Amino acid sequence: IEDWVKICLPAKAKVKAELGNAPFADQCGLCEKEAVNVSLGNLLSYPFVREGLVKKTLALKGGYYDFVKGSFELWSLEFGLSKSVSV
Repeated sequence: IEDWVKICLPAKAKVKAELGNAPFADQCGLCEKEAVNVSLGNLLSYPFVREGLVKKTLALKGGYYDFVKGSFELWSLEFGLSKSVSV
């Protein structure tokens, strides 16, 4: 399971960089939510997922359940293609 959990190390790094002085409990909650974002981003590494998003036959949603408060947050991944530019 250790290797599987490592995928979310960028979430931890982002929270530490942006909110390193916040209370630990707040950092944990934000890290959990950011881990959902990392997982959504990881799904984009699959060609069939990207294809489904482009064709609008697939939508990705992220969810976070706070069992202490009994609340559920749901968010969408906005996906779009931009024109290529020469640099």
